[in-house]
Amino acid sequence: MCSLNNCKSQNVISKSCRFQKIESVYPQLSEIKDKKWIEIIGDSRLIETDPKVTFSGDDSSFNNFMLILEGTIRIYQTADDGREITLYRVQAGEVCLLNLNLLLENKTFNAVATTESHVETLAISPQSFRFLMDTIKPFREYIISCLIERLYKTTCMIQDTVFNNLDLRLACMLGILFERANDSVLKITHQKLAFEIGTTREVVSRILKDFEKQNCIKLSRGSIELVSAEALEWIANSN
Repeated sequence: MCSLNNCKSQNVISKSCRFQKIESVYPQLSEIKDKKWIEIIGDSRLIETDPKVTFSGDDSSFNNFMLILEGTIRIYQTADDGREITLYRVQAGEVCLLNLNLLLENKTFNAVATTESHVETLAISPQSFRFLMDTIKPFREYIISCLIERLYKTTCMIQDTVFNNLDLRLACMLGILFERANDSVLKITHQKLAFEIGTTREVVSRILKDFEKQNCIKLSRGSIELVSAEALEWIANSN
C-alpha cells in the first residue's frame, strides 16, 4: 500500500505552471476563466507518486478530486484465487471513475490502483470539488462527459469479456501493448498478460505458443517479439 516515502506533496509551484500543465493535458478545463476556479487550482496540492505504488479503493487519497498531470494508473480487481483483471487505466488528462464514485456518491469500490509510472496529480479538496460541480457549468459538463465515456468503455470491456474467446482477447491486448510501446519487442511476462485479461498464466502460455506456431510472434524469456502484425490483427478481428 501507499507509504509516505512514495508519495510526495508539494505546495510550492507557481500558479502559471499549474495552468500550463492543465492546458496541456486538460484542454477542456483550460477554457474555464472563473476566478473561483483559478483560486481553487492555486490552492490545490501537487502530489508526486513513485511507480509501483498501490492504493486500495477505500484509501484516503481518493477523498480528493485528482487531476492527473503526468503518468498512468492501473485499476484492477483481485479474485480469491489470486487472479487479477484490469478494469481500466487512467492517464494524464483523464479522471478516475473510482475517485468520482467516492466524491459524488460517497461509495467505495472493491478495486486496487497501482501507479505504472511516475505520477503527478493536483489534489482538489472534496468541498472545492462539490463547489465546482454546483457552480461551474463547463467543469460539470466535463465530468459528465468523462462518466459517459468511461461507461461506454466499461460496457465494451464487459462485452469483450463475456462474448469474445481468450484467443481473440489476448491478440487484441497484444496489439494494444505493441502499439503503446511503439516497439516490436514487449518486455512482459505471461503472468502479467494473464492479469490483464483475467485468466491464468498457464492458459496465456498455451495461447501464446499457438500464436508463435502461426508466425505471429516469437517468444523469449520475459519478452515477446512481434513477427507479423497482419497475422496478429487477423486473429484479433476473427469471430
